[in-house]
Amino acid sequence: MNRLVLSAALALVLAACGGGGGTDDGGGGSTTGGTTGTTTGGTTGGGTTGGGTSGGGTTTGGSSTGGGTPSPTSCQNDFTPDRVAAGENCDPALNRAKFCPLVSGLDLLTSRTTVIPCDGVEVTSNSASGGGFTTQYLAIRPAGGGTPSAIYMALHYLNANTSYYANLIRMSELAKARNVLVLVPQAPGDGGLLTLPLLGLPSPNTGLLSRWPTMVNQAVENNLQLLDGVVADARNRFSASGAPLYVSGLSNGTPMAYFYACGRADQVEAVLAVAGTQTAEAAATCRPNRPVGLVIVHGTSDPIVPYNGLLNLTRAVPENYADFKTFDQCTGSDRMATLINGDATIRFNYATSCAGGRRVVLATAVGNGHNWPGDDASVLPDTALNVGLFGPALDGIDATIQGFDLLRYTAGN
Repeated sequence: MNRLVLSAALALVLAACGGGGGTDDGGGGSTTGGTTGTTTGGTTGGGTTGGGTSGGGTTTGGSSTGGGTPSPTSCQNDFTPDRVAAGENCDPALNRAKFCPLVSGLDLLTSRTTVIPCDGVEVTSNSASGGGFTTQYLAIRPAGGGTPSAIYMALHYLNANTSYYANLIRMSELAKARNVLVLVPQAPGDGGLLTLPLLGLPSPNTGLLSRWPTMVNQAVENNLQLLDGVVADARNRFSASGAPLYVSGLSNGTPMAYFYACGRADQVEAVLAVAGTQTAEAAATCRPNRPVGLVIVHGTSDPIVPYNGLLNLTRAVPENYADFKTFDQCTGSDRMATLINGDATIRFNYATSCAGGRRVVLATAVGNGHNWPGDDASVLPDTALNVGLFGPALDGIDATIQGFDLLRYTAGN
């Protein structure tokens, strides 16, 4: 269900001001992104090409179940599109609130200022600097220390509070479920009504909006250096020097995740882009110096960031998928699979024969709007404004835990 706070509505105004770029605004647009036919239970249908769907429970990338018949819980332990194609029970709700409680009731004040406690999870607030910025970031990790399996940096939507965002997308649950060190940095603020970022200069970390750059003239390198500082501080502080790094972004955070994949490919293993895209100009400057895994989760009925793009402001989502297949030197036809959960349908296009063991996954959420599928449904009540502003809210996939599993899958880990 869609639970982005109302501050995200300001993104609709920013395009007119030249501020947020086109990646947080728009309207209309519904497509299946070129995915034709469906795959259920490992049976190929319609337009599935390349013999790409696997059956009998055998998966790729270290996910083989070993006996030819998938176990009932394998999709919950390690979600992959291959398991979907093989007909496993991949219901995203089976992992929801399994490890940590959801926010109770409508305690908005608590959910906005404090990460909801979860037994076995530690949360600290830390400071880091880079690129002329200083910021606070949350570190969420399993209690007791130890070496994390990965570092997961979550880039928030426009003007989000980091504690609220961590609750919304269930970062404590991810930390506990997958032994992950989660980092949630606060984006720099816009001083002077976006003036400095528009000039390509860093603005102070205070101001009207906490936002990530969406266009190439908005101090992208300064923000990259800030995130470098966050990751370096966390690696040192939490003894995570060798842990692989994954980056996710929602809405305004997604362009920054793409900038990180393009500009820091030697540091990041894979990127998760949810309900966001790039400008054509930003995409044209993307030159990763090594293959990077990519997972895209995007709704076909997203009114804020249209799936098919918006004029010359934003790219169609499948274009990003095609770009990273090229960057990762993927060969052969796409594999395809379809996951159906109630009224929610997810259509997967995915490329597996890529350089460096990487993969690229496009999860098209049919009929879904502008949200993080699998977010904390109890943070905000259903309102006509929510549905009208952000479009339909369907949880056909869990972008939190299943999204992390897909990151590992596309990284080849």
